[in-house]
Amino acid sequence: MDGYFIGTNCSIANSRPTFIFPYRALSLEMARSAATATDGRLGRLGTRLEQFVSVPLERQTYLNLAYLSLAFPLGLAYFIFVVVGVSLGFGLAIVLVGVPILAFTFAVGLALAGFERWLTATMLEVEIEPRVDLPGERRRDRLRFLLTHRKTWTSLLYLPAKFVVGVAGFVLTTTGLSTAVSMLMLPLYYDRPGLYVGVVPDRAPEIHQTLYLGWNYLLVGFDAVFTVGHWEISTLPRALAAAAVGLVLLLVTLHLLNVLARVFGWFAHVTLEDGYDPLAVLTRSL
Repeated sequence: MDGYFIGTNCSIANSRPTFIFPYRALSLEMARSAATATDGRLGRLGTRLEQFVSVPLERQTYLNLAYLSLAFPLGLAYFIFVVVGVSLGFGLAIVLVGVPILAFTFAVGLALAGFERWLTATMLEVEIEPRVDLPGERRRDRLRFLLTHRKTWTSLLYLPAKFVVGVAGFVLTTTGLSTAVSMLMLPLYYDRPGLYVGVVPDRAPEIHQTLYLGWNYLLVGFDAVFTVGHWEISTLPRALAAAAVGLVLLLVTLHLLNVLARVFGWFAHVTLEDGYDPLAVLTRSL
């Protein structure tokens, strides 16, 4: 009996690794899965960080910047042209002089919309297909289709609308880029004599909030004074810290400009797609 129980204990003892081994394998598999998931997250994070940092090295970034820089002066010119042409045309229509002015504004507007299709497709790489033929056998039918086609008027409305979007691009370009570049250059000129570099003037400004109320022939008042602090950059570590902030601001501004350019390209595609383009017709005839 004693030998029997001893043999049983020995067999159980020898079989323990057989029962423990699957749990160890499962633990190793879970560890490998967790490591793979961690590597995947780190890889995605590294890819996003690389995309964020490499934006100044991309060619499309500078094409977008050039397009947005041209949007403000072109939009201003389009806005003035459309407003002056339409106002003069309708104002002088009563004496029949305004009719040719309206026709001239209409024709030139379609040509300018065609130029915008080419400019957007070239600089923003947005495909915008124009309409180069008008349905109808007679000239009257083709003219009727041109005047009643929705894309004709969206193409014309794009011209003054570009001024509004161009203002947003101009403000973001001038303020964001100028501030970022000036902060990046701080370590080169922060210590020049007679030059002050800081957020606000040397003396911290004060904001006074005053409230007076009349009560029983008395004037009861409350005066609160808020002092706004300032930060003067007078040492190299502060200049380097400001330059680091300027670098981040530059990258963020470039990304915002790219987003604005993509929105601009989408807006141009929606409004200019399938619109009649006399320039495209002239180019194909040549």
